[in-house]
Amino acid sequence: MLSKYSKMLLAGLGLALSLLAPVAVKAQNADLAGVHYPDSIKVEGSSLVLNGSGISYRAVAKIYTVALYVPKKGNTADAILTMAGPKQLRFVMLQGMRIDEIGKLITTGVENNSTRTQFYGLIPAIRTMGEQFSRIKRMSPGDVFAIEWVPQRGTIFFVNNQPAGLPIQEPDFFNAILRTWLGKNPPSQGLKDALLDYHAPPVLNALD
Repeated sequence: MLSKYSKMLLAGLGLALSLLAPVAVKAQNADLAGVHYPDSIKVEGSSLVLNGSGISYRAVAKIYTVALYVPKKGNTADAILTMAGPKQLRFVMLQGMRIDEIGKLITTGVENNSTRTQFYGLIPAIRTMGEQFSRIKRMSPGDVFAIEWVPQRGTIFFVNNQPAGLPIQEPDFFNAILRTWLGKNPPSQGLKDALLDYHAPPVLNALD
């Protein structure tokens, strides 16, 4: 049985840890680190809703915010990955970042969440992504980076609303990218939960 003092210490620890973790979003619109994500956007004439959003950290530094937009809300990775229609991952940089760092993050995420056969099949698409990124070089704080899936067209990268290149038509590429954040081996479980609009139980409830 925990004493009242122990409960207070653990509650304080839970609060401190929550400040370091990606933020889970309870409302359909989100304001994170001064970045506002609207509750819906238009992609190719289709309305997409905000599924969730969060912040990525390196140690205690906030690196970027990211939001996931889909045709309808889903609270599991499988529901999102199998959902038909356009989708978008939308990032706003909070720190300066070389675009090849994002490319490495995506490539590592694709490899960590794909079978060897799947990964080898995606290498041409990954190379095309790298060629497009090589023309961008660096992202600055406040820059917007988006990864968009449009059926019949493919995966499109945008920097400040300008396409980085032609659509990459490999049909499995966008979901492979999406699994970087929603797969079984994400860089942050907290950020995955936030994109799926997951709500962790209050710390004090777990102590009762």
